[in-house]
Amino acid sequence: MKLGRGLLVLTLASLLTAACDWPGAVAGVQQFALRTKDSEPVRITPGPDHQMWFTEFTAGRIDTVRPGGKIQEYTVPTTRPGPYDIVTGSDGNLWFTEFAGNKIGRMTPTGTFREYPLPNATSGPYGITVGPDQAIWFAEQRGNRIGRLTLDGHLTEFAIPYVAPLAPKPYGLVAGPDGNMWFSEEGSAKIGEMTPTGGLTEFRLPAGSAPEGIALGPDGNVWFTEHGTTKVGSITPAGAVHEYSVGKDSSPKNIITAGGSLWFTDLGTNKVGRLTTTGRVTERGVGGGYRQVEGLAAGPDGAVWLAETHANKIARLTT
Repeated sequence: MKLGRGLLVLTLASLLTAACDWPGAVAGVQQFALRTKDSEPVRITPGPDHQMWFTEFTAGRIDTVRPGGKIQEYTVPTTRPGPYDIVTGSDGNLWFTEFAGNKIGRMTPTGTFREYPLPNATSGPYGITVGPDQAIWFAEQRGNRIGRLTLDGHLTEFAIPYVAPLAPKPYGLVAGPDGNMWFSEEGSAKIGEMTPTGGLTEFRLPAGSAPEGIALGPDGNVWFTEHGTTKVGSITPAGAVHEYSVGKDSSPKNIITAGGSLWFTDLGTNKVGRLTTTGRVTERGVGGGYRQVEGLAAGPDGAVWLAETHANKIARLTT
């Protein structure tokens, strides 16, 4: 299916919205299929219109799922942009990283795009979030930098010093409780803390931990997944690290706070996990077959919403 820059509406008739409609479905889970094959939804976020918005990495689109399961698709202007992470800015627009397009994108809720090219050709922007200064902050995984983009388009980049070949490869980032930005260094097994002016402090984790997802926890600490191990960790503003095993064969990927607990996606078990701040873990399946549950977000409806990359679906999990 070839899409123009305009809007494509998929009707409810094209979707299976109830959990019981799916073979091997799980109670409390609704799934919404994407019409285009292998779109690869990877990240999802609540939008300014109180609906859920998500990226389609391979299809090059920014989409929203509306009440009743209707999905609207908007095609990013750049060819093969590889939209990855997405967040709602303080200006009421959607901001997203274009990993393959090497840009930061902005889209209004009605589908008007503006893109900001990054000056270095191999930046590879990945995670994105809103800082305490209301600017857009993002991780340049290939460029080994943290970027800051103001709402009017002024860009600042901060390099992460390293000694080759152990590049930091920053993955995700979040505004911390101390007014600084905290980010995961997947390649160097560290958690970084950066001031608004670029001052950097790094905290080393065990070798091979490969931290990826990162979120501010309900306890005021920063929590992160260790994708290379079976653990989820937390770090205090002072730098004290605690780790919690989440089970055999686990490979935690991304993490959020919802309903007073931490929730994470587990590529190792093909489940979604819930973790209390004291380390108690429960996991829930979301359906039969390998789904590669990547992104997750707390919805305004109190549910946890999931991007099922391999299954090519968006799911809603009641908590």
